[in-house]
Amino acid sequence: MHRQKEITTITEVHLSLRLFSLYNPVNQDLEMEAINFTGSSYEYYSYVYDDVLISMCEVDNYKMITGVCYATIFCLSILGNGFLVCALTCYEGLNGATNLFMFCLALFDLLFTLTLPFWCVELLHHWVFGDVACKIMTGAYFVGIYGSLILLTAMTLDHFVVVVFRSYWLTRSQRLKFSKVACIGAWIISLIACRRDLTAANINTYSCESTSMYDEKAVYYAQLILLFVVPFAIIAFCYTKILLTLMSMSTRQKCRTVILVLCIVIAFFICWGPYHIIIVLMSIYDFDPCEHYQLHVAYIICRILAFSHCCMNPALYILIGKYRNLYRGPTDLSDSWVHLYTNEGA
Repeated sequence: MHRQKEITTITEVHLSLRLFSLYNPVNQDLEMEAINFTGSSYEYYSYVYDDVLISMCEVDNYKMITGVCYATIFCLSILGNGFLVCALTCYEGLNGATNLFMFCLALFDLLFTLTLPFWCVELLHHWVFGDVACKIMTGAYFVGIYGSLILLTAMTLDHFVVVVFRSYWLTRSQRLKFSKVACIGAWIISLIACRRDLTAANINTYSCESTSMYDEKAVYYAQLILLFVVPFAIIAFCYTKILLTLMSMSTRQKCRTVILVLCIVIAFFICWGPYHIIIVLMSIYDFDPCEHYQLHVAYIICRILAFSHCCMNPALYILIGKYRNLYRGPTDLSDSWVHLYTNEGA
């Protein structure tokens, strides 16, 4: 009876720690056996509990698979966004709104991408880079995510104005000013939004994680609404109007542009939708250990999808053919988009 009570206590401790880890993106894969109550009878029963849990719910090699996915995303993002930055700076210039948007978006994606090797090492081993690096990587992680989402929303608004309103009241210089303000604003807002996570990030045993527990759910839901629900609602509304406008136009390039727009919306939802849905489920419902473990694995898969968004945008533009003639001569990257609707260019 005494052992049964202790095992029940261990179960509650494990579930509490896992629920706490939901709000830290970098310590989700920390092994349960890392919890060690030295000098206590809990140490023995923790191993017994872990053995039972693993026998019921084990998913083999998920850490290795996750590490491979991180490495693949890292390589694709560095190549794709690196190509984008080089193309815009060396061949195109940043004197157009679309080019400036794409340049800043690539920078945010690269900033996020550079943190992946650190999380990969922590996942496969433990955090070995020190407390300062923990704070820097946590800040870079959130700045990259928040900045790219904010900038993607600003790009959507810019395209909405150009396509739906045909840019009759918005000149080229005004669009460029808007893009500059949007890029600067994205950096400022993302830096402010990540301040809480950056200051709370510390090394806790084997991982780099947030040690702040004050109103974690309230903070998460506020971030969810402001940094996912609102941007997604804006993007969905704007691209719906854009598609309706495009379908009413007669142009040989309309089909390719419609496909590009659909791909951007679908990629945004596929990458970030499941990630936030699974987080909400894990924070609302109380699961037994096996169900919670399986949901934890589902979260890992959704997080990999969310991380892959950093390499989606260059891939989409390349696959659609936006850069097909890039090295044949200097052309505005926005020609295939903006010149369909206005003679002012980007």
